[in-house]
Amino acid sequence: MLLEKQNSLKDKVAIVTGSSRGIGKAIAIRLAKLGAIVVLNYCKEEEKAKEVALEIESLGAYSALLIQADVSKSNQAQELVNKVISKYNRIDVLINNAGIQRSILAHKMRDNDWHEVMDVNLSSVFYVCRAVLPFMIAEKSGHILNIGSASGFTAHKGAASYVASKYGLIGLTKVLALEVAEKGIQVNGIAPGLTDTDMVKGLSESARAGLLNTIPMKRMAKTEEVASMVEFVLTQATYSTGNFFHVSGGFIMA
Repeated sequence: MLLEKQNSLKDKVAIVTGSSRGIGKAIAIRLAKLGAIVVLNYCKEEEKAKEVALEIESLGAYSALLIQADVSKSNQAQELVNKVISKYNRIDVLINNAGIQRSILAHKMRDNDWHEVMDVNLSSVFYVCRAVLPFMIAEKSGHILNIGSASGFTAHKGAASYVASKYGLIGLTKVLALEVAEKGIQVNGIAPGLTDTDMVKGLSESARAGLLNTIPMKRMAKTEEVASMVEFVLTQATYSTGNFFHVSGGFIMA
């Protein structure tokens, strides 16, 4: 059974956007452990991406392919996909993980603050999905998994662009799932809550305590716990599409 689990994604080609650190890194490593050929996408942090690739290779897994691309730009998202197809001639799994956050009250938010978050968190998902889907449709198989947020199901002060982008991602996920369900392609989402990543490292102790108080389980998620949910959806949730799976410690009940 262990060997079967380790090889449940054997030879599958998987792209993970924003995989140089945090949740993306944990997902990329988990997919490699499951036997996938992992494509690491990064925008700026090349050295960190190389470290992830070395960690994957240390597992005795396939050598990870590193591709620099700013997926918030449609031409670069398309080029990312073209490079993967050129090398492997297939894409079986797409994990849309790239994301950023800006904490600014709406009436103080500049146009650039709004557009930057929307472009990275929402438009990038559309661009990469649009590029990948023709190849998945031709193969009549594939799984797209969009990493959203528990914030897509609630609201926070100072997070207008972030929350709007994550709400939008829910709708985009459902529409894509509906459009390609008959093509043998699943499109689902993961909604992490407060997770122990670089995004929260700058929080003061009082701010951290305040956030933890909103979580019934009273702790942050580990990136590996998000990766575990990704594994479950990709390998076990075979009759699910258009859904979001929560990893938030009960946050959306609070």
